[in-house]
Amino acid sequence: MFRSPTLSLYFAKRFAKTALIMFIVIFVLMAFIDYLELARRAARREGFDAFLYLLVSLARVPNVIERALPFTILFAAITAFVMANRQLELVVARASGVSAWQFLLPAGLVAVMIGVFATTVFNPISTDLKERSILLANQLAQNRAKLEAKAAPPAAPAPAAAPAPALPEEVSAAPESSSDWTIWMRQTGREGSSIIGAKQSLDRGLSLVDASAFVFKTDGTLDHRIDASTADFEDGDWVFRNATITRPGSRPAPEAEVRLPTDLNADQVSQRLADPETVSFWSLPELIEISRKSAVPSDAYEMQFQSLLAQPLLFLAMVFVAATVSLRFSRSRDLGQVILTGVAVGFVLYVVTELARGLGRSGVVSPMIAAWTPAIVASLLSITVLLHREDG
Repeated sequence: MFRSPTLSLYFAKRFAKTALIMFIVIFVLMAFIDYLELARRAARREGFDAFLYLLVSLARVPNVIERALPFTILFAAITAFVMANRQLELVVARASGVSAWQFLLPAGLVAVMIGVFATTVFNPISTDLKERSILLANQLAQNRAKLEAKAAPPAAPAPAAAPAPALPEEVSAAPESSSDWTIWMRQTGREGSSIIGAKQSLDRGLSLVDASAFVFKTDGTLDHRIDASTADFEDGDWVFRNATITRPGSRPAPEAEVRLPTDLNADQVSQRLADPETVSFWSLPELIEISRKSAVPSDAYEMQFQSLLAQPLLFLAMVFVAATVSLRFSRSRDLGQVILTGVAVGFVLYVVTELARGLGRSGVVSPMIAAWTPAIVASLLSITVLLHREDG
């Protein structure tokens, strides 16, 4: 496959170095922006700890940058090919009879290896760090709230009656991304039916952050509402800590701990509340199997699993796409056009990938087809263009 192992190894090392530099630059940039945003929100409040908020940002960034890894590979490949062209390395290689595939395939092999590493190692680390960042951010919010409560003047007497708490307009058992939607689930227990929700879920749905529960009487009317910073599933009960109970016609009452019984077991809770983006690659097959046995839709988990499996092929496709827009670069004035073309191609691929991901998560399209089709189509189209240009 490689006529000149030394040349192939040189191009492979060059691409790997460029990809590493690009990853570090994007990581630092995203961490800096995220930290500035966190600091802007919290700096004027009491209890602001710059170091702890920096830890929160550093822990959140890996999960965010994981979605940007394909485009990191794309722009790293474009940079590597453009620099090699400007330094006449590709011109000399072609003049000596070396085909373009001889310096494309080493970069593609490195991209596949990066994809395997991202799926099997980086993903478990990023999901774990995301959960830790959520816990730390929640703890900081609780500490800040306590400090503000101590510093606040005594509140004026409140009216004796409070309006009944509002119910959520839409209730769904399907897991949604914790960054965009509140998760809601209807359940039953020894004390009747209830609706439980949270802004974020951790530990495969067994721990909730910013949790709420609407508890109903046997006749279907609302009995009370529970709000808490955290809720954990323990021995068949939801345990709300630092909770506030609101009943129709009465003032909210704080409670250190409130238990809400449920008929669901731990596996059923995970099926309904676990956020796929907080579940490690190695844990997804187990969760998918549990969902299938329980006849619960597992499309969101299957989509996440298939997307991670398809990552190496997607990274390889990015190298081929980069080659189609950068190998013919020979003049300095073409640099802007190459960059714009690369950005446009990356944007189109991002839109197509996200559209396919949405269709796969909702069950409209098979998760396997939705995850693999963008990578396969991008690879085939790029290879077709390269064959036409290089081999006529």
